[in-house]
Amino acid sequence: MGDWLHSLIGQAEVSSGEAVLLLVLLAGVLLILVYTLRTGVPPQSSSRPARRALIHLLPDRIDGPIADLGSGWGALAESLADAYPGNRVVGYELSPIPYWISLIRLRLRPRPNLEYRRTDFLRADLSEFRAVTCYLMIGAMRPLADKLHELPDGAVIVSNGFSLHGWPEDEIIALSATGGTMYYRYIVRPGATA
Repeated sequence: MGDWLHSLIGQAEVSSGEAVLLLVLLAGVLLILVYTLRTGVPPQSSSRPARRALIHLLPDRIDGPIADLGSGWGALAESLADAYPGNRVVGYELSPIPYWISLIRLRLRPRPNLEYRRTDFLRADLSEFRAVTCYLMIGAMRPLADKLHELPDGAVIVSNGFSLHGWPEDEIIALSATGGTMYYRYIVRPGATA
């Protein structure tokens, strides 16, 4: 074991296997940190009440595919796929660890209408989507507000916790079960956005 690792863990007895596991975990944490700094959004999982609130803001019927932008560990994308079994759901996640975990979860519980794409959604073509969900941070919402102009008229956007700068809200709800978090719904209309 390297001197630096030995000094890091002190006098604890650590086997070679434990040292390797520790290094793998440290590398994973650092990788998540690098992508958090790059995107400005840590991979967070939406709670069950938050997922219900977001789906509640969506129409009962959506005529086309649904995108979950910044899908993180996959919980919301899975809920969307379950709630809309006739719609294709695409989760976009750039950070590799949450993306890989999402793929493992999908492998363990397949949903034929769900797929994940490891790409920056700000560079993806979103023009086909009729509904978009997001749970991002305020810094990511400004560029997203500009990006969502490419959605077709009538598309629905729902956001967990953060509003879209310059977009008039169609509905806002606060949910006490999630600490008073605000959930926003927007409808894409010609000329309705700043």
